[in-house]
Amino acid sequence: MPQYKLTYFDLRGRAEPIRMMFAIAGVPVEDKRIQMEEWMDVKKDYQFEKLPVLEVDGVQVSQTLAIIRYIARENGFAGPDNLTAAKADALCDQYADFITAFMQWHIKALYESDYLPAKAKNFHYFEAALAKSSTGWYADTADLTHADVVIAAGLEMLKSLDKNADKLFDGFPLMEAHYKKYFAHPKLQKYLEERPDAKY
Repeated sequence: MPQYKLTYFDLRGRAEPIRMMFAIAGVPVEDKRIQMEEWMDVKKDYQFEKLPVLEVDGVQVSQTLAIIRYIARENGFAGPDNLTAAKADALCDQYADFITAFMQWHIKALYESDYLPAKAKNFHYFEAALAKSSTGWYADTADLTHADVVIAAGLEMLKSLDKNADKLFDGFPLMEAHYKKYFAHPKLQKYLEERPDAKY
């Protein structure tokens, strides 16, 4: 098995779905967390000068979605065939588009103008994907894929930011059921119990 080292800040953020994917796969990874004040001194050591970065036997892989797809494919969580993997990839990319559409709302006064329309539009897509699933997983697979990890982990962080988090899933019952199903996944429980506390 390769030696894995994941480097990110001492936050959940973009690294959390990666950490969860490793936990679900049952694969050990060194979870290196650096402090913000260290970053300017070390950023040139990392591909694209950004985090997270996964080192696989010393080879760096950047970008959250590229990393999580790699882990999923290596460990049987990308679906049974390339078409299913592509469906999961598309859902991951759509969630990334959703984040991009409203990423400034919690910094500026854009909750009503940016976030809520982006949420309504994109949650409709995710709800529709689940409506087509016979298993309750986004890509209609027997077990979860990286799409389930990316979306559920992203929604966990969103719940910590949204001032109306108690209404996050209003009108989207399948997404709410999926969220509960994901966080009850037996392979995730040990990680959830032991992970460091963090708001983001």
